[in-house]
Amino acid sequence: MVGSEMDHGLPCVHCGLCLDTCPTYRVLGTEADSPRGRIYLMTAISSGEMSLDHNAIGHLDGCLGCLACETACPSGVSYRHRIEEFRPRIHAAVRRNPWRRIVAAASADPRLLRFALRVARVMDTLGLARLRRRLPGLDLLPAARAAYDGVERTPRSRSRIPAPEQPRMRVGLLAGCVGDALRPSINRAAVEVLHRNGIEVVEIEDIGCCGALAMHAGRESDALELARRNARAFADAGVERFVTTAAGCGAMLRDYGRLLRNDADHCDAARRMAANTRDVSELLVEAGFARPSRQPLESKRVVYHDACHLLHASGIADAPRSVVSSAIGRRPTDLGDNMLCCGSAGSYNIDHRAMGLELGRHKAALARDIGADVISVGNIGCILQLERAAALEGIRVRVAHPVELLAEAYDAKE
Repeated sequence: MVGSEMDHGLPCVHCGLCLDTCPTYRVLGTEADSPRGRIYLMTAISSGEMSLDHNAIGHLDGCLGCLACETACPSGVSYRHRIEEFRPRIHAAVRRNPWRRIVAAASADPRLLRFALRVARVMDTLGLARLRRRLPGLDLLPAARAAYDGVERTPRSRSRIPAPEQPRMRVGLLAGCVGDALRPSINRAAVEVLHRNGIEVVEIEDIGCCGALAMHAGRESDALELARRNARAFADAGVERFVTTAAGCGAMLRDYGRLLRNDADHCDAARRMAANTRDVSELLVEAGFARPSRQPLESKRVVYHDACHLLHASGIADAPRSVVSSAIGRRPTDLGDNMLCCGSAGSYNIDHRAMGLELGRHKAALARDIGADVISVGNIGCILQLERAAALEGIRVRVAHPVELLAEAYDAKE
């Protein structure tokens, strides 16, 4: 396993300050579904005092891995490495679940994904969008057409902004398994925004999936092989930074150095890639970016929600807010309960649909109460989760990535 006892940091002192930030504890109210309860379970199982039985698996598998508990912990307890060591054992116990096997097969096969998208579009066109949002397997797919106050959102067919002739920086961009297939407008907006600001985006063909979903599902060997391939490709690409538009992918890439620290052939490349990975908002703030002269959403109520792996795993809070602020001409209001996960958490909202729906319902209620016109969040999984939640609750709100809003503001001045 990639973890070790030395990764675990200080022991949990059971102070309970993490409880209010744990999504499952807030919904279920049971100690075993809290961070400190899960730490107790893992410690007891590791020492042989307990067995990894059906009940223990249920409590441990119910963890979203949002890491809000780490942010709240005053003792610096490393929860992520503890749960990471248990993921393969949990995966071995739950992989017989037929629904999870179907989901895994569909996510790995572009043909099945394209077929599901076509079905979703047909249902939306026939006026069955609300029904479609209640069907597992179709509910998280984006709407075929979405219009807000007469302005239609359509994916950009390609970047309209050419690369700068004399770039001040050259970067790679992670396409992302889900984002590139389901919301291509995010990456294309990122390319346009970076090009406008003198940063050339170089295509690195050999880089693929970051491995986050595989690691979260307990498929450790698969995740490490993906990390090795990507580290090699980054080392050969000749770029200064590697950019992501998905919070979960960024957190995984930043962890490559630790994950491959014992791999003599890849540890140096993995460390370099981890040290040079940036979220797109983070890179824009770090490098400096031009403020748009017009803000098309100036009259709209735009709120921001923190993606867990930006806030808790990567410690990035101000940069995406700065990007949104520039796009709309003022600092966005927080959606509310920003420390609390929306329920996406990789494939969690598929594997644990009931809990995902409950957590999404809470966020939709906050959007309704605050009168949000637009929710901005820096992760494709959160975007799909919040769109589903809003649709199920009958709330008319747009959900967009910060870089999409900035790209639109740049377009408005032309």
